[in-house]
Amino acid sequence: MPKPPIPERFHHILNSTTLGHLATVNETGHPEVNPVWFLWDGGRILLSVKPDTKKYANLRRDPHLAISMLDVQKPAHYLELRGKVISFELYDDLTFVNLLAHKYTGADFTHGHVGEHRYKLTMQVDRWTGQ
Repeated sequence: MPKPPIPERFHHILNSTTLGHLATVNETGHPEVNPVWFLWDGGRILLSVKPDTKKYANLRRDPHLAISMLDVQKPAHYLELRGKVISFELYDDLTFVNLLAHKYTGADFTHGHVGEHRYKLTMQVDRWTGQ
């Protein structure tokens, strides 16, 4: 698997509204995969996770993860990223989750409220593969 940077031919996937398929490892060593909204900042993946979720617990215990995404126009075209969470940033307003919601829905986030704790996760990409 190559190291970053991720070639431009994959940037349209990273900037599209395709869901990411986030893989973490649970406490028994088994993989768990969840669909997630994500943002690409040009070098890292940004996610929002509530602290009462399995994926949050899994990543706190072991920050290594993989995320894959399909090209919505050509499903055989995909990108997989492997790396680790390098930052767990607690927030309790809707600023960051609204950025995600605007990417995916075009509107503010409607399934949360100010004061609700969430974490902005920053994923460092160590390896990638795609087709």
